[in-house]
Amino acid sequence: MVFLPSPMTHNLAVQIMLNSFYMNDDIKSNNQAAEFNQSGFNLRALDNFIFDLDGVIWRGNTAIEGAVESVARLRAAGKRCFYCTNNSSRTQSDFATRLKAIGLEMEKQHVITSSSATALYLADQFKAPFSAYVIGGEGIVTALQSIGAQVFTGSEADGFPSDTTAVDCVVVGIDRAFTYDKLRLAQHFILKGAGFIATNRDATFPTENGVVPGAGSLVASVETASGVHPVEIGKPQPLMLQLALEQFHLPAATTVMVGDRLDTDIACAHRAGIPALLVTTGVTTMAVALEATGEYKPDAIFENLPAMCHAVLGD
Repeated sequence: MVFLPSPMTHNLAVQIMLNSFYMNDDIKSNNQAAEFNQSGFNLRALDNFIFDLDGVIWRGNTAIEGAVESVARLRAAGKRCFYCTNNSSRTQSDFATRLKAIGLEMEKQHVITSSSATALYLADQFKAPFSAYVIGGEGIVTALQSIGAQVFTGSEADGFPSDTTAVDCVVVGIDRAFTYDKLRLAQHFILKGAGFIATNRDATFPTENGVVPGAGSLVASVETASGVHPVEIGKPQPLMLQLALEQFHLPAATTVMVGDRLDTDIACAHRAGIPALLVTTGVTTMAVALEATGEYKPDAIFENLPAMCHAVLGD
């Protein structure tokens, strides 16, 4: 089932959805095209798909039902598929390996992460070697080391020489071993003049066991402690999508972002100048999506990737 958001009231929207946008067996059997002009584009004209991962392809460690098959069908139809995630905990190679493990063959460079985008940003801001204190996982550390950064992690409990070491920047992402001492060190360096970089501001992310705190929760604590607003790299800032469009020579007119969050995926796509499709397999419910306005308003809403795939391919 696919729905198009509108400024109408929720009850009226639901009634229209039930009456007008349900793809019944007659439509499917006739292979009728599903064409929507909410933002002046035809779904069938889309050639390039950039998928969020958490809540779209998988939830925690489990692939979402129908997601792998839908991407495979799009690729078989000649569509190009890429992945863009705010998850900073893993490397591009890690994500490529995980995607292959669930049946999606792809190259690691087709995954754009908030860590890889952060590294590209810092490489433009600082001359190597520069130093960074990282609250985060292997994804950030590996990305920064790949551009020649000297990376510090941990806390004084791990022997970190906080009083004698100065760093050029503090980078904060998801860190499942986050502690008060790490927060204090981040505050210390920022107040001494280090730049403050947030890989993303996702307050939460979905897992198979429900919603859990995301990197944005940690970023907020560092921001509160230091009184300094960070430079934000990940979605909803458009940098990652702009890098993808440039790197892979993707025309904006035929490229779409597919996500599950209004405040990151959908807003990011519109800021980058491309349309955005929302699936309700992640954080955002149908009811919330229907009420969205402005840059948070999806160009079309689908219950899941199979429904989107059907609309795009018209089969």
